[in-house]
Order: sequence, then structure tokens, then C-alpha cells
Amino acid sequence: MNTMFRLGISDRQVYRLKVSAAKVFEETRQSILLHMIKGPLIHADETRINLYGKAAYVWVFATFREVAFFYAETREGEIPQKLLRGFNGVLVSDFYAAYDSFPCPQQKCLIHLMRDLNDTLLEYAYDEEVKGIVTSFAELLKNVVQTIDRRGLKRHFLRKHIVEVERFY
Repeated sequence: MNTMFRLGISDRQVYRLKVSAAKVFEETRQSILLHMIKGPLIHADETRINLYGKAAYVWVFATFREVAFFYAETREGEIPQKLLRGFNGVLVSDFYAAYDSFPCPQQKCLIHLMRDLNDTLLEYAYDEEVKGIVTSFAELLKNVVQTIDRRGLKRHFLRKHIVEVERFY
């Protein structure tokens, strides 16, 4: 910003501005999180970051309308437990064990599942059984997603895939 707009703002001033903005918007962030907790669905994920040479984590909680980010120095499972206390909707997450203890219905993220399946396929590239399982699941998922794109998430449209699911099993 200093280079582009020749503002002449020092690093210390930028730091103070960020601290001040965080304080101003903390109530808004808590309000967003409270609204999310009362809702029917939350997607949860965490990612490792490197901040000034030190490892830390950013936790992300999202619905179709809101998103909330939280910084933490650890990946401890108590963090999402504390932040999402009282949530009774469906929690969509990856396969990180910290989410398994939530007392609500859960769904595993299909993108994470496909990433893990692709990693397994790369690791066992010459295993025809693994290749068959991954390829069959990818085809099944593709068909389901195409139905959702065309028809939406209506049960009566998705019911046609029951035979494909049984065949996959």
C-alpha cells in the first residue's frame, strides 16, 4: 500500500490499525458465529499457516451465507468444540478426528474424500483393485453431482442413484 499509494504508514501504525479493527469487529464476528450455530449446516475446516516463521492454524466455519475465521496456535480439538458449542445441525468436515466427537449429525466432505482417494491412487498406481474402487466412486459421484446441478437436492430426483450406489457397494 505504501509503495502503490505513497501513504507513508509505518509497520507499527499498520499493526495498531489491525488491532483496533479486530476489536471493533469482534462483536460482529461473534454475532455471525452465533447465527451460524442456530442454523442447520456448518462446514468446518482448519489449515496450517506459517506466521513469521511460527506454525499456527486458521479455523474456518462456513454456511451458505456466512463465514467466520479464527486464529489459533494449535490444532487442538477443544477449539471447534468451544466455538461451535450448542450447534445441532449437520456438521460437514474432513476426516480430522477432532470433529468426530461433536454431538450432531455429520457428513464428511466429498472434496476431501476425493483428494484422499486420489492420493491413494497415486500411492498405489499399479493396484488394479484400488484403481477400480476409485474410478467407480468417481463415476458415481459425477452422476450424482450432475443430477444435483440439473434438478437440485430433491430426494425424488436423487433416488434414481440408489441402484448405482448398491452396485458400487
